Amino acid sequence: MDWNNRTHRIQRLKEKESFRAVVMPLSYWGAGFSALALLWEGIVKLDGGVCHSTVLVPAAFFVGLPFPLSFYRLLRGHFSKRLFA
Repeated sequence: MDWNNRTHRIQRLKEKESFRAVVMPLSYWGAGFSALALLWEGIVKLDGGVCHSTVLVPAAFFVGLPFPLSFYRLLRGHFSKRLFA
């Protein structure tokens, strides 16, 4: 990123704000609901039931989703002190 170009910085600030206000809260909510689904499947398995892969695979994906999104934000410079208008 060209830190000296004000237009690029403003564009990145808008991207940072949309990630902070929309994308990350949705990923956190999805991770929370998925953790509950995994917990429920664990309880069912302990009770002698069968775990369904239709629940396990998406739940495992959504539980881990905030980590690559945070890494993406780090790579894009969303946490940089040089990011100002």
